[in-house]
Amino acid sequence: MLLTYITSQADHRLCAVEPWVVLHHQTLEWATGWKIGLKDTTDDRLADLLKLLGSSQHQAIETIFTKLGQHLIRAHELPTDQARSDTTSFSVYHQPPEQNNGESLLNFGYSKDHRPDLRQYRQMLATLDPLALPVLGATLPGKGADESHYLPTWRQLTEIIGHKEFLFLADVLCI
Repeated sequence: MLLTYITSQADHRLCAVEPWVVLHHQTLEWATGWKIGLKDTTDDRLADLLKLLGSSQHQAIETIFTKLGQHLIRAHELPTDQARSDTTSFSVYHQPPEQNNGESLLNFGYSKDHRPDLRQYRQMLATLDPLALPVLGATLPGKGADESHYLPTWRQLTEIIGHKEFLFLADVLCI
């Protein structure tokens, strides 16, 4: 129901789905063949659903990057002898919830833009050289060293590229 609402109404607000479902209840039941309870699409239930879907997204995103990268390389016969990875940080004016169990991406850390007073997150992008074709990306916590992501990135790139015989450039590290 949520995706149908979003695409048909061009609106992503969860609070607006329930009244829309009530208004179109009979049509939606007929079209889907489902028995839809009037409270099945409250914003709380939809938020729980999205949280559940989001918790399993890491593996799905990895699989999508791998399959897409493999397809691009094969379809366009791209060179695979060099790959590059780099990260950058983004400062944000945001305070995470009081109880985040230390799982927030937004943290204080070394600030490349000299704003240690702001929380930040980091973004990693891995590309095939010399094309600079993006084949892998990740959003990383705002504190931590880039070096801890070099080996996992290299491993993912070996899956995407299909072999280990390539030069991997990451800041000053070459593998």
